[in-house]
Amino acid sequence: MTLVFNELSADERARTRGDAMVRMAHMVRAIAALVGDRAPKLMAISDFDLYGTVLADGYCLAEWLHDPAADRDLRLFLVKISAKVAFDDEVSQAAKDRFTLSEFQVEDREARGLGLSYLLGTVAVSLRSESYWMRVRVPLLHTWLEDDGSVQRQDVEALNIADHGQARQVNDELVALAQTGLVGSPSRLTESKHKCFPHLQFGLDVDEQIARLPTDVVEQVITKLIVLDGAVRDGRLTGAAPALPMIHSESERTMQQYGDRRIFRGADGVPKPFEPHAMVGSSYRIHFRVDRLATVLEIGYIGKHLPTARFPH
Repeated sequence: MTLVFNELSADERARTRGDAMVRMAHMVRAIAALVGDRAPKLMAISDFDLYGTVLADGYCLAEWLHDPAADRDLRLFLVKISAKVAFDDEVSQAAKDRFTLSEFQVEDREARGLGLSYLLGTVAVSLRSESYWMRVRVPLLHTWLEDDGSVQRQDVEALNIADHGQARQVNDELVALAQTGLVGSPSRLTESKHKCFPHLQFGLDVDEQIARLPTDVVEQVITKLIVLDGAVRDGRLTGAAPALPMIHSESERTMQQYGDRRIFRGADGVPKPFEPHAMVGSSYRIHFRVDRLATVLEIGYIGKHLPTARFPH
């Protein structure tokens, strides 16, 4: 996960070093809360020196990184995630070209970091220097040059985080954004499933199963996965077992006769039974396992209706 520093949030310097340390603590804790166990990278626009960011008079970010008065764990975390180059290798050439031909403004100020985060479909990270940067959605005016030489303008919004308390909302926004762009393509679903459904786990056999699905069935599977992911998310927020709608269990007779047909590799590579299932139309099923104590739902099978005692074929 690549995040982009909003350089405009450094325009208003802190009054003291102590205030600067508080700002940095809020920002780094916000990043940690947002990314969870994902491995993030924090980058800045090409002509902005992240480490040279002036936090307060006579006190820059590089000095904060070596300041024994600042939280050591937060300093180490920021060093670990800071990209060594302005444009990460994961950024496509198309995105770089689009950024070069674009301008972004927020309240008449050029907003390149926020604009870059918008183009990458990721999140901008801000210091809590002004109340404006406490917004999760920052309105931008995007102006760009088309291939035919015409100039286009559009009002857009960049996702932004400046406080750890915003992490849940920003994550939900990211998931919704990813799901909106998900189309009924087997390859697109396999590539995007972890990003689009972050509250679900997927077994190692699932990608091969998805590849065999017809396009119209993929659309139905996506709809069902959105429901399952949302149920697990809500369960984790409340601390309760996920309330899974329209879920079915196999009969004892079916499991005796065809239980072995419901064994698939889990996310850890270990074969295990996946008995509960959600219906996808009349001919397809999603089989999964639920660890209610850990509020984990693991998908093991997505495919055609498996044989049962009543319908063996």
